[in-house]
Amino acid sequence: MRIVYVDDEKVLLENFRLTVRGLSRIDTLETFSSSEEALAWAGEHPVDVAFLDIEMPIINGIELARRLKKIDRNIRIIFVTAYEQYALQAFEVDAVGYLLKPYLSEDIEKQLKKASYIRDIPEKEIQIQTMPDLLITVNGELLRFGHTKQEELMALLIDRGETGVTKGEVKSCLWSKYTSDNIYWTSMSRLKAILEEAGIADIIVTNGQKKCLNTDLVECDLYRILNGESGAIEKYNGAYLQRYPWAEYRKEQLDGMKKAVNKSVRFM
Repeated sequence: MRIVYVDDEKVLLENFRLTVRGLSRIDTLETFSSSEEALAWAGEHPVDVAFLDIEMPIINGIELARRLKKIDRNIRIIFVTAYEQYALQAFEVDAVGYLLKPYLSEDIEKQLKKASYIRDIPEKEIQIQTMPDLLITVNGELLRFGHTKQEELMALLIDRGETGVTKGEVKSCLWSKYTSDNIYWTSMSRLKAILEEAGIADIIVTNGQKKCLNTDLVECDLYRILNGESGAIEKYNGAYLQRYPWAEYRKEQLDGMKKAVNKSVRFM
């Protein structure tokens, strides 16, 4: 992890540096005695976790946290203070931890472990609807494909999710009459160009011979059902990517899940 620690008492900066020496989670550590210096650094360098003293001159730790979040909303904030009364304010700026002075290396390790469990917030909000047909929005704007095969290729990638799909499987589903690979590579290239223009090219990843969808970056009705989200299957009305014959197997799976839910409701 890339760490910054901000405290106006320089002796405490050195104390922090000595205390965290040897902690395996820390890759780099930068210390600052002023909030302005820390902001300037964060504006030019990636930061994973910021340990902030609350009682700072000019820009206090709470305000510093707000400004750091504007630079990168995925920076994890951990406040360091001798006073418990700041706890409520700390959590108003989405702090993930609260470290009371004096602290031990075990205390810091515990806070870093907790920070590591928090998933990054995607820069783009990607909403995917597969029922009854494919509809994708990026930050509320409809994603337009302009060509049915690029859209169908995207639909297939969404359907397979993290499991992924090989070139051969794509051709079998979309272009069973073609022997050449050119149509696959052309369509994949055009699809990537569409996603790059929308700023979401990173949702497609390569895993060996497969192309997969990074499901952590999207909100999708299908994934909510498959993940067992309470009430998600109740919204399914029997229509799923209905323009694509290869989606029939998934429809059968969803139909079975719906019947099981309805059966359990009847026997309650």
